[in-house]
Amino acid sequence: MFELKLKDKTIYLKWGTWAMREFCTQNNITLEKYFEYLQDSKFDLKLLIQMVNIGYLSACISLKEEIVFNDVDVCDWIDELGSVFNPEGQLVDYIKYIITNTTTTISAKGPKEDKKKA
Repeated sequence: MFELKLKDKTIYLKWGTWAMREFCTQNNITLEKYFEYLQDSKFDLKLLIQMVNIGYLSACISLKEEIVFNDVDVCDWIDELGSVFNPEGQLVDYIKYIITNTTTTISAKGPKEDKKKA
């Protein structure tokens, strides 16, 4: 799990299969399109807020904790962290966590095979 450390609290975020499915469902996209988003170095604000919110929901579900925050709170967290424009901030670390966790959980196209003619 990823720990989003705010001034007065820590918010747990989790990214795994459930979060990937939820992200794809909310955006009506395929898993292949999801991987395209991850490879793109530009995230729009809506997707970033959505990824933090889904990560929060996923962590609450896994930890069996009550969901007490919403997307407005997520925006407040982002503001507290110095906005989305902080290139060395926790949001960048969270995206790296998502990418790392995604590549260790699932592969979009599976392993490449080296086929040599004999």
